[in-house]
Amino acid sequence: MVQIRLQNIGTFSMGDIKMTDKVLKVKNGDTVASVNDLLKELLKSKKVQALLVMQEVPSKAMSFPVLISDPDKLNSNVFAPVLPVSTATIISKITKVESASKPIGVVMRSCQIRALVELVKLNQANIENIVIIGVDCLGTFPVNTYSDFPEKATPTEFILDSFKKKSDVVKYLRSACYTCKDPIPSNADIIIGLYGMDPQKELLIQINSKKGKKLLEGIQLEVSKDTNDREKAIKRIREEKAKNRMEFIKDKSNIKGIDALAKFFDKCVNCHNCMKVCPICYCRECLFESSVFDLEVNKYIGKAEKKGLFKMPSDSLLFHTTRMNHMVVSCVGCGLCEQACPSDIPLMEIIIPIGENVQKEFEYNPGSDIEKKVPMVIYKEDEYQEVGEK
Repeated sequence: MVQIRLQNIGTFSMGDIKMTDKVLKVKNGDTVASVNDLLKELLKSKKVQALLVMQEVPSKAMSFPVLISDPDKLNSNVFAPVLPVSTATIISKITKVESASKPIGVVMRSCQIRALVELVKLNQANIENIVIIGVDCLGTFPVNTYSDFPEKATPTEFILDSFKKKSDVVKYLRSACYTCKDPIPSNADIIIGLYGMDPQKELLIQINSKKGKKLLEGIQLEVSKDTNDREKAIKRIREEKAKNRMEFIKDKSNIKGIDALAKFFDKCVNCHNCMKVCPICYCRECLFESSVFDLEVNKYIGKAEKKGLFKMPSDSLLFHTTRMNHMVVSCVGCGLCEQACPSDIPLMEIIIPIGENVQKEFEYNPGSDIEKKVPMVIYKEDEYQEVGEK
C-alpha cells in the first residue's frame, strides 16, 4: 500500500462531525506523482467507482479530462495548466439523465466547480453521488501555448516552479485566469491546496464535508510536522486577482452602444464555438441553430436591396447579445468562449465587465452558494419599483 503522510494542521466543524485539515507529504519533490498516489488509493479502496481527472494524451501535447476506473491506468496531472473543455459540462452529461449509482470522484478547478453549482441549480446536473475534489488553481495557458510551450520545462513544471519562486507567469495566462474571481475552490468536498504551501514538499488536503471525510477513511496516513500560513497566502492572491479584475474592467469600459458592439464583433464568423464550449449554455435546441434564420432567397435579396448591401453570415451581433442575455448572470468567467474563438475575438473584454455589472445588480455571485436561486427564476413584487416611474 502507498504510504501517504498527512499532518493535522487545524480542525473546524461541519454539521455533527469535526473536519481536520491534513498535509500530504510530497515524495522526492514530485508533486504530480504524490497526488497520483493518493488518487490511486481512492480507486483501489473502492471508495469511488471512477475518477474524472486531467490526464495527458499519448502525444503528451495536451491534457484532457479522462474518466478512469483502473488505478493502473491512472497517470493524471491535476496541475496541468490548461482547460481545453468544461469539466462541469462533462459532469452534466454524465449525470443529467440519472445520478451515479456509486460515488464518482471529480477533480476540478475552482471556476468549473462554480459552473457545476450553477448547472445543478438549473437542473442540468446531479451531484448526489459526485465527490468534488477541488484543486487550487495557479492559472491556465491557451491550448496552443500549452501544446507548443516555448520554455525548456514542461508547462506543469514551469508553473509549479514559478509558483514556488513567486515569479511571473502572466505572459502565458489566459485573460480569464489573470482576472479570475477566486482561484481557491469552494463547494468542494476535498481541497488539494497549493497556496501557503511548498509544492515540492507538501500539499494541503482539506476535508470540507462528510463525503470528503468518508472518502479518506481507511487510507493509511502518516504524520508530518511542518505547516505554512495558508490564510495569508489566500488573502494575498484574492486581493491580487480582485485588483487585476477591476483594472481590466476599467480598461475595457469603453465598449458601449450598438456601433461599438458591432465593431467589437466584426471578425465573428458565426461559428457558435463560444456557445458550444460554454458550461452555462446548455439548451438542447438553440434558436440560432434552428431553421428560424434560414430565409428564402428573395428575402435575402430584399435585405440587400433595402440598404444596398447585407453582411453575411447574418445576425452575428444578434447572436452574441442574445447569448449574453441568457448566460451572463450565471457566467463564472472561465474564458472557454474566448479560447474557442477561431477569429481570436477577446470575448472576456466584454463578458467580464457585463457579467460584473449584471451580477452586482442582482447581488448574485454565481457558483458560490448552491442554495441561492438563480435570479431569473425568482420573482419579487417589490423589486425594481423605480423602473418606468421616472
